[in-house]
Amino acid sequence: MASTLSPTTRRLVGLMLIVAGGLLVIAQVLRFAVTAAEWQQGGWNAVQTTYLVLSVLMLSLGVLIIRYGWRMRQDGRISDEPGKGRIS
Repeated sequence: MASTLSPTTRRLVGLMLIVAGGLLVIAQVLRFAVTAAEWQQGGWNAVQTTYLVLSVLMLSLGVLIIRYGWRMRQDGRISDEPGKGRIS
């Protein structure tokens, strides 16, 4: 059985997840700027579809990492289910 983290450790891990997710979101916004510049110069022929799809997926992953870190930092629960994280 896995042991639970102390509140201080949960807050620290949550903060690290928020920072990591924020850096990922910033990187993906910069990738979108590069894609927009390519599109402006050459139209759809210059934009790689795989590059664009991966950017969208990574942007959503960054938002989820931020949310996960925020939840961990707030109360240590990750689940959105009612019942204050208890299994009954």
